[in-house]
Amino acid sequence: MQIAARTMRYLDSEHFANVLMLTGRILLGLPFPIFGTMKYLNHENMSAYIETGGLPGEIIWLVIPFQILCGLAVWIGFKTRWAAFFLGGFCIVAATIYHSNLADPGELASFTKDYAAAGGFLFLWKFGPGKYSIDAWLARGKADI
Repeated sequence: MQIAARTMRYLDSEHFANVLMLTGRILLGLPFPIFGTMKYLNHENMSAYIETGGLPGEIIWLVIPFQILCGLAVWIGFKTRWAAFFLGGFCIVAATIYHSNLADPGELASFTKDYAAAGGFLFLWKFGPGKYSIDAWLARGKADI
């Protein structure tokens, strides 16, 4: 019984909550630098794909740095709430424009994953990045002033 009680105390601890926040940020932000880089490496095909949604293909040159930088910002916890807000909106817009054929199982999967990610970004926007982040480090520095 003592092991179970000790385990529960740890799982309820602030340290564990902050480890979970860091892990969640890394997992939530993971696809964006990867897909931003993939868009760069395959920009001609991706520009054509963007045009299928009625947007100009040249917008890819805004999407690439947006995805990479916002994803990295979420990972390191820098300007986290802004990055979460923008990536959440991006997920909703991208899913709505490019994954709206819900009769296709692949499109349905992409649509629901994008909306689920947007939900995760809402939580991140509301609760912030946690202790293990640049945002928290900067806030501690300001408190010392």
